[in-house]
Amino acid sequence: MINEAVRLFAALIALLALVGVGEGLRRGGARPAMSRRVVHAGVGLFVAATPFIFASPGPVYVLAGLFVIANGIARWRRWWPGIHHARPRSVGTVTFPLALFPALLLGWREGSDHRFALQAAFLILALSDPLAAWIGEKQGQHVQLGQAYRSWAGSAAFAVSAWGVCALTLLAWMHAGQVTSTALAVAGISLVVAFVTTMAEALGGRGWDNLFVVLAAMIPLIVWDMEPHRLNRLLLGAASGVVFTWGTWRARLLSPSGAVAGGLLAAALIGLGGVQWAVPALVFFGLSSALSRIGTGRKRPASSRSEKGAVRDAGQVYANGAIGGGLLILHAVAPSPLLYGGFLGAFAAAAADTWATEVGALSSRPPRRITDGTVVPSGTSGAVSVLGTGAALAGAASVVLSAWAVAPEWFGAFGSGAALALLIGAGAAGALADSVVGATMQAQYQAPAGGLTERPVGPLQRGWRWITNDRVNWLCTGVGALIGGAGVAMLVG
Repeated sequence: MINEAVRLFAALIALLALVGVGEGLRRGGARPAMSRRVVHAGVGLFVAATPFIFASPGPVYVLAGLFVIANGIARWRRWWPGIHHARPRSVGTVTFPLALFPALLLGWREGSDHRFALQAAFLILALSDPLAAWIGEKQGQHVQLGQAYRSWAGSAAFAVSAWGVCALTLLAWMHAGQVTSTALAVAGISLVVAFVTTMAEALGGRGWDNLFVVLAAMIPLIVWDMEPHRLNRLLLGAASGVVFTWGTWRARLLSPSGAVAGGLLAAALIGLGGVQWAVPALVFFGLSSALSRIGTGRKRPASSRSEKGAVRDAGQVYANGAIGGGLLILHAVAPSPLLYGGFLGAFAAAAADTWATEVGALSSRPPRRITDGTVVPSGTSGAVSVLGTGAALAGAASVVLSAWAVAPEWFGAFGSGAALALLIGAGAAGALADSVVGATMQAQYQAPAGGLTERPVGPLQRGWRWITNDRVNWLCTGVGALIGGAGVAMLVG
């Protein structure tokens, strides 16, 4: 205990001294971006060394908590300009220590020793991230991915260095006898890690990549360590993610950010989940994309009132798929049949809402607001119609029936008929919640041509500005997941 306390105090002093180095560099004339990267790399290298410094993860939790608070206050009060002035809108100095909490929970706890995964993740964050930023600055052509701007050269540098860092880390742990594998398998899993961390870094605007890169690196490494035979499926998932990203981008089914986010989700579905998880999600995406291309002329008035166009971006991919994807990741590290129920409920809700919107816009009769029955223009948030309601049920059924086709044994364990009805109902409930919130709380603005629109082009007329269409869709899939998972639990009971 005394030795751990001494090490903790020494580590705290060393980290504060590193912040001081950043301040010294700034005052010495170094660019703010350079001082920030030096501190970023130094902290990452320290975190990667913590499995060799401390005997238990307890002191690391303490340090992480202290620096989440300290960096949050410093960012708010504009202290420590050496690490905050380069990117004043970024929360990266907070998300970096925050990433340690899930990393320690996954990689360093009693009964689950995956410290090699924690070390590889933070070495990638310490070395590949600053390298990509530095090369990206030198290379002029950038692509906007949501809130972030990334260059092809910077992303390529990240991918190559991430592969090398991961492979060397694993080989070192193999040499120490802590990891049992082959050099070929190490090269393969490092390719998977390089792909998913590059995608996560590309999407991570405002410093959130510090959290997502760590998780993206650790999860496939832990799954591979627990079940080495799944390496081929992980590699297939990464390859599928590349194909999905390229194909949807070229076909203009998704925006650049949406294609990258969708590719990352596709890699997880195939690599971590397999057919049972991938088929329902791909059915949702394929059929929903097809419906968005039908009757575009008749849908134009309704589309003019929506916040975003038919080409979906990363925000829409997250809103429809992040909750389901999160449940998949939880299942990969802690399997439970209830998580699959929640997953299906989330995607059934996403399909129900999307089908109701796309098909309902083709109705010859004007819809009515769900809360009071008032006739409103097509495309109005919270509007429902008979055609749209039928489409919502059909959309939920398309996801659930596709899952039943590839996982009949799972449905049979809960009574196929009851499980089918429950999950279709979960999807419909999610779409219903979407309509109610859309009619009451979603932000609606005065359109220049008259009427209301979800786009912030005029004065706010109804709802709250922060309740956007994407956030309403998060609620929709969340309700579907909750009812799906809880309902399956009741069937078990």
